Amino acid sequence: MLLTQYSLTILLWNANGLTNHRQELNILLHERRIDIALITETHFTERTRFYINDYKTYRTDHPDGTAHGGSAILIKNSLTHFLIPSNATYSLQPTVISLQSEPFNYTIAAVYCPPNQTINQNQFLSFFQFLGTRFISGGDYNAKHPRWGSRVANPRGRVLYNALSQTNFSYISPSQPTYWPAALNKRPDLLDFFICSNISSFHTDAFTLDDLSSDHSPVILTIDIHPRHSPPKPTLINGPIDWDSFRDILEQKIDLKTSLKTPQQLDDTVYNFTTAIQQSIRQATTNCTTTRTERIPYNLPLYIRSLITKKRRARSLWQHTRYPSHKQQFNQLTRKLKNELHNFYNNQYAEYTKSLTTDDNSLWTATRRILKFQHTSSPLRSIDDTWAKSAQEKAELFATHLSSVFIPHLDIQDLQHTTEVNAELDAPLPLSLPPKAFTPTQVKQTINNLPKKKSPGYDLITAQVLHQLPKKAIVFLTTIYNSILRTTYYPILWKFSNIKMIPKPGKPTHQPSSYRPISLLPILGKIFERLLLPRLLETVETMKILPNHQFGFRSRHSTIQQAHRVVDTIATSLELKEFCAGVFLDISQAFDRVWHEGLLLKLKQILPSTYYLILNSYLSERFFQVIEGTSQSSIHPILAGVPQGSVLAPLLYSVYTSDLPTHPSTSMYTFADDTAILSTNTDPTLSVRSLQTHLHSLEPWLQKWRIKINPHKSKYIVFTLKRKILAPVYLYNSSIPLADHVRYLGLYLDKRLT
Repeated sequence: MLLTQYSLTILLWNANGLTNHRQELNILLHERRIDIALITETHFTERTRFYINDYKTYRTDHPDGTAHGGSAILIKNSLTHFLIPSNATYSLQPTVISLQSEPFNYTIAAVYCPPNQTINQNQFLSFFQFLGTRFISGGDYNAKHPRWGSRVANPRGRVLYNALSQTNFSYISPSQPTYWPAALNKRPDLLDFFICSNISSFHTDAFTLDDLSSDHSPVILTIDIHPRHSPPKPTLINGPIDWDSFRDILEQKIDLKTSLKTPQQLDDTVYNFTTAIQQSIRQATTNCTTTRTERIPYNLPLYIRSLITKKRRARSLWQHTRYPSHKQQFNQLTRKLKNELHNFYNNQYAEYTKSLTTDDNSLWTATRRILKFQHTSSPLRSIDDTWAKSAQEKAELFATHLSSVFIPHLDIQDLQHTTEVNAELDAPLPLSLPPKAFTPTQVKQTINNLPKKKSPGYDLITAQVLHQLPKKAIVFLTTIYNSILRTTYYPILWKFSNIKMIPKPGKPTHQPSSYRPISLLPILGKIFERLLLPRLLETVETMKILPNHQFGFRSRHSTIQQAHRVVDTIATSLELKEFCAGVFLDISQAFDRVWHEGLLLKLKQILPSTYYLILNSYLSERFFQVIEGTSQSSIHPILAGVPQGSVLAPLLYSVYTSDLPTHPSTSMYTFADDTAILSTNTDPTLSVRSLQTHLHSLEPWLQKWRIKINPHKSKYIVFTLKRKILAPVYLYNSSIPLADHVRYLGLYLDKRLT
């Protein structure tokens, strides 16, 4: 048969423990240009971390959590696919993905069926029906039958054959044995093969290889399927840019006489300026036809390649003769190759680590890459118990979830206070002096100080682009910013955010609530925020709005200093043989559910009218969409919260919680939304009583400002060297759980401070 260059190549292999074969599998995948690898008997546990460059790994471990059985799929990062959740049992352990291809999509499964477990015909049929109408299910079924090339039939082979006889499923197998037992009294046989639906054998080719080291030969399946490749990440810079040409083109598009007197004119000007930058970049980009040089991870020295060739020949010879001497020679070469590969990669890594320095940040970059373990994308379970599997489905589910998050807490509200707040917001503003205009020098300096590697907003404009703006563009941008001061209107295009969801550590990855939203805002809007922030801070600091116990996002304040304050209070109480009762409060979705009307009232009371009106415009009519891979959700409004990722958000949240009630007999420690309250006394009853009184004083304040504290996630701990048990404390009539240790600002504290 004739297969095109676009055919799909699938590797099937029983690894009998995959971790020890990572290096040789890495070589084979890249040399053979394998698109998908179906691996059985991975022997992974929850502590196993396995990866291969350029491939994404999906895995199903044995249900009992021990190192045996299991399956995995390794698929090229460039192929469009998504994971399909499946249940592993003691008798059948599948890993399943959906491969996007033209014109049909295919389900790909790696399956391992242990030989010592019973599996019946209905279980096989139920699994194959779960895979859908078009699938390729490759694995070690431990099922023998002459129909797919086995030497004899075993009971499971008859069960599987009877199941397939009731369907239109087909099977694809190589013409050679795949299982080579070490014992001479056992004969080689075929155990690894593919079961397919709606795939013609005329368009396939299957054969075994002499590579890799286990008692199973790897099987290669080449099939005439055209997989869909993942679209490239959207970016403005797609090649070399002539920056002089970019500046010339942009200057021609800018009209400094543009009228900026109304909000509509301001919105139109922001849109036109953004479009001008995008068009100028594209026009100044040089079309580059050179092929990118691909990193070759299998670029091995000649002596190792020679060893690989000798090992292949030794394996082929042993499989042909089955002589013990040939088996011994094959084992020797296998061990030697494994040792040489281990030494080679260790030496390479040693040379790499020697080259790392702090001068060019290479040491920090390497450390961050090692610590940032990339978990594979997980399907999401929706409220109706259906699964969101594709990137588009997950983006929509995330957006639906966030649309229910970006609203004030509905179950916490003081209606009378809400009415009073709205009435005060409707009251006329006092007159104030117009703010001082921004200068082009300030704008240019702010652009120069922008972080260079921050992700862009929906407009794709980055700091690298803004660093190349001509003087005329800087002046024009300064005019836009001063128009915002004059009109007190914040452009609507700068209020639209792309949101990326970041998994929270230790949370179940199938729940949308286990992800933290990060807003990616247009960088032109962030520059204005950076220009406005010092002026707001000046007012806030002059009026001493932020309490002394708030250390979050303040100059000359840090998490280390706050942690020292907490530890010092506890240590002092222990030295004085006092009781230190402490509560560490968990604020539910603190940044995402800030009540806008309440925040605006507090801003109105402290800020000049111009800045208040700008922030009023800044917080209103905000919209978002969720980005998952290259897919985008529909657009939703934001009715509460301060956007995580914006420059002003930390200050706005600190102002919103600045009047948090205190108590003369307790100490409070806050870092943004991380809140701790400590009460020390030689009398344990008085210590707890003061703490409880403080908690009672928080309840009406939290109700007024619609801030929700989860009592069950908060922690109550008593720091003492004595064994006396103190009374519990309550919030909203719910007891706060007593703990032996707590985590505050990354620091673990136990009740004896050890």
